Amino acid sequence: MENNQAPYGRVNTVYDEAGGTGQLPVTPMPKETKIEILKVSGILGISILLFHFLSEWSGSMVVKLVNSGAVPYTYTLQQIVQVLYTLLTILVPFAIGAYFVKKVQKRDELLPLGKPKSNILFIEAIGIGLMAIVIANAVTASFVQVFEAHGVTFDSYKPENPTSVYQLLWMLLSNAIVPALVEEFALRGVLLQSLRKYGDAFAVLASAILFAIMHGNMTQAPFAFILGAVLAILVIMTGSLWTSMLVHLINNTYSVFMNTLLDQGNDLLTSMVMVSLNTLALIYGAIALVYLFGLHRGKEGIKARYMPGGPAKEGIRTWRWQAWLYTLISPTMLVGLVLLFAELFQTVHVGG
Repeated sequence: MENNQAPYGRVNTVYDEAGGTGQLPVTPMPKETKIEILKVSGILGISILLFHFLSEWSGSMVVKLVNSGAVPYTYTLQQIVQVLYTLLTILVPFAIGAYFVKKVQKRDELLPLGKPKSNILFIEAIGIGLMAIVIANAVTASFVQVFEAHGVTFDSYKPENPTSVYQLLWMLLSNAIVPALVEEFALRGVLLQSLRKYGDAFAVLASAILFAIMHGNMTQAPFAFILGAVLAILVIMTGSLWTSMLVHLINNTYSVFMNTLLDQGNDLLTSMVMVSLNTLALIYGAIALVYLFGLHRGKEGIKARYMPGGPAKEGIRTWRWQAWLYTLISPTMLVGLVLLFAELFQTVHVGG
């Protein structure tokens, strides 16, 4: 009788380029891959450390600028500083990281900056992303309420809302447009794409965790984790970073306008607009999901559109725990995570 059992007694189902399936044996991660992931994790860890220390340094410099009174800290200057802060603390460290990751992984390109695989898939992905925003907001609100009911409170950041169209345009630039582009470049671009080589599920979860803790406060962390995971999946699904950039931009723009409306004191109008937009987003997302899973079958189905593992060889789906291990034991990544988690939990207060 022929023995069809794979080595180590387990097999994994994978999808080939034509959308078919096959069985692969569970194999250990090769030594050269372990070394490579340690290097990649080390580079990403340095980017995270640079983000942390540049954030601390730039924050202290802004405080000194304000306290000195040497320059009038106007609303316009505040927004310019916010734009420069985002570019300095996120764009610069992760651009450096991208350069060295490409060298280590021997890749010509790292970021998927081309057009989405199809226009229909892109439209569906936007709907799913908008639905995720509504759900993530609801989950986060419930999360905060449950903890506050048990005496646990969280610090939160609330920007100074605009009082004119001129200020609103500056707010959109500094709090919507620039963060959407830069954060997606860093998280769904450099981080996600660097880690995809070692497994998509691992890369999605790792990038979502980092996106959550890099926000630095617990009121945003649950929302950022949920949305970060969905955006990562949408980027993989459509093959384009522009998908997550657009969803992120819509979310930030929505937040700016809702906070501005709330600041005007018209709670009824704000509630009506919020309920209407959230309802439309849920309907759009539901239709997108139904169409995606209901009509795209066979060779045009979701499995045919999705290739596990990104640019890696086929066997990578067997490397889940090893990918986590060799990422976390990188000294710079470990130190970076400790610092970010410490900063995150500093925003949590028990018993008032």
